[in-house]
Amino acid sequence: AWPTLSPDSQRIAYAAPEAGGDWYVYIASTTGTGEPVRLAMGWAPAWGASGLLAYTGCDAEGVCGIILDNPDDDQPGTRLTDSEQDGAVSWAPAGNLMIYMTNITGNWDLVLLNPQGGVQQLTSDASDEGLPAWSPDGSQLAFVSNRDGNWAVYVMQLDGQNTHRILDLGSSFPGWDSQRLSWSP
Repeated sequence: AWPTLSPDSQRIAYAAPEAGGDWYVYIASTTGTGEPVRLAMGWAPAWGASGLLAYTGCDAEGVCGIILDNPDDDQPGTRLTDSEQDGAVSWAPAGNLMIYMTNITGNWDLVLLNPQGGVQQLTSDASDEGLPAWSPDGSQLAFVSNRDGNWAVYVMQLDGQNTHRILDLGSSFPGWDSQRLSWSP
């Protein structure tokens, strides 16, 4: 689930459950050579422009959240947030910011994250907002929401302003929180 292509298109990261039900992040070659390598326990990986991988998982102390990891070293990743409900990370095209969804308030909202430190909540409606995706130029965000009573894809500016609906998805959107939204040029 949640496949993501490396910046050089040579590898793919994805999550898969194992027999006990735990999810793990794997990395495989896109050439089909070699066996996939298990990176860590986690799910919903997203590769950034600099080659770092973000995913939802737990650190060595058992505290869960968004983990930032360099898959090319032997060091464990660094936890950036502190809730296993933080996920669906999407990297800014420049690789300097991330946006993710969280439901720590009881409904899903979007939060902007600077990996160097700092978060900014972008939505706070009583509805659900999730599956964020950056525009190719990094100036806008697309996301899904049921804010008008039906599910739809919305677009907003990076500051959370000028939100508008671009595509109706209907009254039901099963499994929406385990999908990924993408924006192509």
